[in-house]
Amino acid sequence: MTLNPPPSPWLTTPRLHLREFSLADRYALVEMHKDPRVRALLVDDHPLDQHTVVHELIVRLQTLYRQHEGLGIWCAERMVATLDADELNRPGMREEVSKTLSPSALARLLQPRPRFAGWFNLMPMSGDPEEVELGSRLLPEVWGTGLALEGGELLLAHAFTTLGRDRVWAVGHIAHRSVRYCVIALGFEDRGVRDYEGEPAQHYVIDTDRWRQWQALPRKDRQRRAVAACRAFGLHQRLGNDG
Repeated sequence: MTLNPPPSPWLTTPRLHLREFSLADRYALVEMHKDPRVRALLVDDHPLDQHTVVHELIVRLQTLYRQHEGLGIWCAERMVATLDADELNRPGMREEVSKTLSPSALARLLQPRPRFAGWFNLMPMSGDPEEVELGSRLLPEVWGTGLALEGGELLLAHAFTTLGRDRVWAVGHIAHRSVRYCVIALGFEDRGVRDYEGEPAQHYVIDTDRWRQWQALPRKDRQRRAVAACRAFGLHQRLGNDG
């Protein structure tokens, strides 16, 4: 059976491509959701480790892309070369490789290609479809690489400049420290714990003015502020528990 080529990416950075999901992506989605690390602190843990459920999700998404232009859940692909350039530049490695590979074959191996990394979403908010929420779900192999921040920045710019949204929400498990750091580094402000699909969840929000002010700061400054805010939140929690 011949699979159709994947849709073209519509938002990109040098190392991240976002595109619409196709049915050819269902196997990668199922495998991602079989990993207990991915599902450990989700606020909406649907059984996406089942092929039938993932198939139905992708079909619904393909309708959503057309009905609500600019909103959806998008396949995230990171650009990775088959052969690592740093490895190739080790003493003697290039000479060894050149014995078995032609220059054109070597060039192809050094050319970055898309590799599944998870998803990013900008979706109507559960319980309040007039609002939108930003989120991501990524493979553990890319955790800590800054990819979540990179995708978040892309979609916030899209939400505020292309879609003209007044504000964007984010929701995370109350115990998920990485989510807290990421959304605060993106400029979100904590709005406390609220109900989300029947469970308590931490809510965050950013509006247009806040986003513009935050973008004016150097990235390292944004990250330092996020670290300080997370430390202060952790200290507050410990003091509260001790009390």
